[in-house]
Amino acid sequence: MKEELLNLLNRDAREVFNSARRLAHARGGVVSPLHLFRAALENLLTGGPEVEADACVEGPRLLLRTIQASLTESHPEPSESILVPRETQDVIARASRLAREEGLLLAAPEHLLLSCLEDVGRALPLDVSQAAVIEGFAKRRLSSSKPCVSASGSEIGPVVHPPRPLIPGAMEQFCSEVSGEQPSGRPHRIVGRDREITALVETLCRKLKNNPLLIGKPGVGKTALVTALAEKISNGSAPARLRGKRIMEVSRINLLAESKYAGDIEERLKRLFEEVRGAGNVILFFDELHTLFGAGGPAGTGDVANLLKSSLSEGGVTCIGATTLAEYFKYVARDEALARRFTTITVDEPSAQETTRILIETRGSFESFHGVRIDEQTVAHLVEAAGSYLHARHFPDKAFDLLDKVLVKSSLSGLDRVSRGVIDKTVSEMTRLPLEILESNLTERLEGLEAFLDAEVPGQSQAAHDIARVIRITKLRLDVNPERPDGVLLFSGPEGAGKREMAAALAAYLFGSPDKMVEFDLSQFSERSSVSRLIGAEPGYIGYGDRSGLLSRAVEDHPHAVLLFQNIDLADAVIQQFLADAFLRGGFTDASGSEISLSNETVIMTISRMNENKAAGIGFLTQTRNSHEGPDRLIEPLAALVDEAVEFRPLNQLAMERVVQLRLEKLRKRMEDAQPVKVAIDPGLHKLLAERLKAENKTLAALDRLLQDLIILPFSRLRIDPPDGSHERINIGLGGSEILFERGIELEAGDGVS
Repeated sequence: MKEELLNLLNRDAREVFNSARRLAHARGGVVSPLHLFRAALENLLTGGPEVEADACVEGPRLLLRTIQASLTESHPEPSESILVPRETQDVIARASRLAREEGLLLAAPEHLLLSCLEDVGRALPLDVSQAAVIEGFAKRRLSSSKPCVSASGSEIGPVVHPPRPLIPGAMEQFCSEVSGEQPSGRPHRIVGRDREITALVETLCRKLKNNPLLIGKPGVGKTALVTALAEKISNGSAPARLRGKRIMEVSRINLLAESKYAGDIEERLKRLFEEVRGAGNVILFFDELHTLFGAGGPAGTGDVANLLKSSLSEGGVTCIGATTLAEYFKYVARDEALARRFTTITVDEPSAQETTRILIETRGSFESFHGVRIDEQTVAHLVEAAGSYLHARHFPDKAFDLLDKVLVKSSLSGLDRVSRGVIDKTVSEMTRLPLEILESNLTERLEGLEAFLDAEVPGQSQAAHDIARVIRITKLRLDVNPERPDGVLLFSGPEGAGKREMAAALAAYLFGSPDKMVEFDLSQFSERSSVSRLIGAEPGYIGYGDRSGLLSRAVEDHPHAVLLFQNIDLADAVIQQFLADAFLRGGFTDASGSEISLSNETVIMTISRMNENKAAGIGFLTQTRNSHEGPDRLIEPLAALVDEAVEFRPLNQLAMERVVQLRLEKLRKRMEDAQPVKVAIDPGLHKLLAERLKAENKTLAALDRLLQDLIILPFSRLRIDPPDGSHERINIGLGGSEILFERGIELEAGDGVS
């Protein structure tokens, strides 16, 4: 939606929109017409000497102060999320029409200001004289300098007449021309893609089914192919049958603007198709074609599809569509009559090598814009980093996004050339992974994983080996389906054997912190309706649109993490089937329609204690589709996705002592962090605690309670108030079978010892 909005605005107006977004981030989270009005007015009042020379500028300045006070009062709190409501989209659409009435392709800040007047008048309200002052100010600014703006947003001098006659009516109102120049908001010209461009040209030259439908993942360059075709037409290299054709992109924003009644969308499309037939040289381009079928709401979906089918079959209307594979099957393929009107062209994601070549050949425009250079070796490192850590997105889009960000960071840091360090720092900020992990060699880091897990979770060497083997394959993208999560593991074994500790250790090693482990207890999801708790409330239910999905929110907040699903066998079969589908696809669609990727996550599932004796391998996994049969099995589709079933053995005495020792060391650090103390623990204490657990026939699951009763609770009762600049020394020792606390004062270095 943001891309479509920005494509209607010139460079200055886009900056106004971005300023309004920043303002909304600090004031309420909704980019209202009032936010947009303030940003536009602020932009125009800082326009230089010509503004200062305007004798009537004081009125707009007073109004700006009034708006600032109004926003501060009505929207005092900042917001993490930003929403662009329908009324603001309508404002931008109106601004675009105002610009076109003056022969401009793109709207300027003045058009935004004029378009906002009616909405702002209702919000403040404005009196007639104030509105007249603002309208006069904006029109004087427009008349003083009216540049001709190309489709790329560049100004090419004063306009006397539009560079080519604009088609009146529906096309002027609902479309924008795709020219050979790169449209604003689209980062690069097409490089390569000869197969796709040839297929596009050949389809358009056919007598039957001459409507191409580009299908591919988001960001792979579907829209750029249409721009490349427009360039071939404009420079005369297209076949004779296509010469003189104009490609007009249908703006969904303009199509929807101010539509109030059922049938408005269909009526507008009818007018558009009639004008296209009359023109005879127009090819319509529907980017994200699937959004068209939902434009009029559920009641209008079928009418829009039927209108498109009839228009394409009658002839005189040729269109290019673009959509993703999932949306194609959801909206187009199920309507066989509609699908027959199109010839599908698959647009594959370019490889890392192809993306590197694309960036090398197109980097010049980015270097000129930012004033920073990037050499070919650094481009290759950038593409490698994008491929390794931005799994949820696709080449070349994610590489261009990263390139733009590292050039900005280098420019603002005063650098004239991009370094690898800047790339790693940018990726660290984007993924929230520690910089030291990104700067290390992945292959070398993975070599140390097994030893780390074995040391963190004693007594489970075989489990550490099995886990490290799977993670090494998936993290190096050597698995059969790299879009799946980076490892789907099933842990089984007795309570207290270290399953949760192993998951936390894996999160710490891979992602820098045990806090990167997100837990879900699926024993609480024994009803099939509870899937809404994972993906969010459906439309019409309480919580819709409020990020209510536990799994959706966890993955969005932690795109690189370990997802621990405890008691997977106790979940309803519907929940298990949902997870199986999500793991297979590498993601899922939440209740709001957003695509949530699991490609960067590592998934660990555990089975409940009642099934421990059945986990001698994977033979315990038997198919059951009926939740009434008892939720003590995994359904077959989920079992088939497990990369490794990892069995945890009961701990022997030596391993238990080592685990207790590690837990005591962590407890010692927590006590020192909480209070001004230096803690020393008797070396034999871990053996005493391990023997007590064994004597009471308890597993490590009872260790936390034991530590709480014997150490944490007595420590919490101590009154610790050492002199300034010192720490209290506490020795936790043994007196026979009792635990004793000895106290003293430990001064800082240089002050002596008491």
